[in-house]
Amino acid sequence: MSRPTIPEVVERFAAYYRQHTAWGSLHIVMEDGNVEDEWVSFCGREAKRIGDRQGLELAIILATMTKSQRGRLLAKVRRHISG
Repeated sequence: MSRPTIPEVVERFAAYYRQHTAWGSLHIVMEDGNVEDEWVSFCGREAKRIGDRQGLELAIILATMTKSQRGRLLAKVRRHISG
């Protein structure tokens, strides 16, 4: 999978948040800001374990990003959902 740009995925992450206000399977990364690879992998495994298909797809997107991109994505999504 190629690395998406942040503007390409902001709305998709925001839509997931609207369904899972505590960030569901992605909580450790998106709420707590743990953007390291091992936490992204953990979130992906957790999403798969509980059958959270959308969370798994988003974890795969996060896995293609650098740590700094993940941090920027988190900031943009937070601004997006707060209006």
